[in-house]
Amino acid sequence: MGAVGTAVVGKGSVFVVNAISVPILVRYLGPEEYGLWVTISMTIAMLVVLDVGIASTLTNLISEAYAHDDRESAGHYFSTAFWMTAAVALVLGAAGWLVWPHIDFAYLLNLKDPALTPEVSRATMAAAALFLCGLPAGLAARALAGYQELHFANLFSAGGNILALGAIVLVVALHGSLAVLVGTYAGAIVLGSVACLGWMCAVRKPWLRPWPGRVRVRLASRIFTSGGQFFLMQLAGLVVFNSDNLVIAHFLTPAQVTPYSVTWRLVSYITAAQVLLFPAMWPAYSEAWTRGDLGWIRRAYRRLERVTALTLAGGGVVLLFFGERVIRIWAGPAAVPTPGLLRLMCVWMVIFAVTTNQACLMAATNRIRRQAIAAALSAAANLALTLYWVRTLGLIGVLLGTVVSYVVFVLGVQMWEVHRILNPGEKRMPALDAQGKA
Repeated sequence: MGAVGTAVVGKGSVFVVNAISVPILVRYLGPEEYGLWVTISMTIAMLVVLDVGIASTLTNLISEAYAHDDRESAGHYFSTAFWMTAAVALVLGAAGWLVWPHIDFAYLLNLKDPALTPEVSRATMAAAALFLCGLPAGLAARALAGYQELHFANLFSAGGNILALGAIVLVVALHGSLAVLVGTYAGAIVLGSVACLGWMCAVRKPWLRPWPGRVRVRLASRIFTSGGQFFLMQLAGLVVFNSDNLVIAHFLTPAQVTPYSVTWRLVSYITAAQVLLFPAMWPAYSEAWTRGDLGWIRRAYRRLERVTALTLAGGGVVLLFFGERVIRIWAGPAAVPTPGLLRLMCVWMVIFAVTTNQACLMAATNRIRRQAIAAALSAAANLALTLYWVRTLGLIGVLLGTVVSYVVFVLGVQMWEVHRILNPGEKRMPALDAQGKA
């Protein structure tokens, strides 16, 4: 089973877990606590980007080593990236330990019930600790992607997701608290990453074992240089994709996070093709770019465009005409959005799918400088517009800030960069050497 096939299993398991868990959790927790669940889990997911772009850089470096059949360099790349990420996680953990007692969760999340404050604090602490522990382990999937063996990582991811669903069902059956629910769910996801790392280093790729002696300082500098641009884009993505729930909870109520997040989940099913194909296409583009095979890149990108058009056409019809009914049956009346929010989600769905395809090609070919600048400008505009419009337009204002900022700052820049990649004129694209230079 190839990378795309197992992506359906791995990433598809995320959609299945969400499809089953959303109605269970909305009904078990109620709209307010479910809103808190989503806000906590999405906020903690922000920690993933705080690896300063190391994971994203590693995929390209491993792809480069694989194209040259260079196991020794691959081992140095992985070991250096692993211990850099472990150091980042340790620093973040220490900073969190010092800052935690001073965070006012009641104010931050607009909690009306004082009894919820300590519960929310415990839930957030449990999730943060587990995700930080999982940061270095998550590099295994990036390394396997570089070797175009992402199908193995997808299977471990599927196992973690299935375990997470089992944890949710068990905690609900035992009437567990929000903190226990968040902790067991996060722990199951991290366990899948740890198992993948152990298997990869012990069985599949023993030359990637992250021994400290394989760390190279000069490689750390290279990883930071490239990773810094990825990090800027990741921070921008953090604002765009992870801050909305926090803004809604703070300026409106946690209960209003529920219809917003559930509708967003439904959109994620429609754009599943991009999510499923992104991890597999990135290393494939990267290897083809290293080998100078522009023809293959063009054909693959055009096929992906056709798949995108078909899925958006079908998904748009479902969302526009049946979205409210589907959400009412699926997650209950408390999760049903307004017609205006549903229509604006359709607009965002198209923008997201198109820009995701573009970002994948640009990242794989190291065309990220302009993308990083555009993403940073978009994030700043998004945050400013969202904070302004949420007070006057409510939920629609939050999403409108995302749509406007993406159209103004991201869409045009990425379209131009993709055009330059696919149409370099008469100039033949040179192959790259082991250092990624022409």
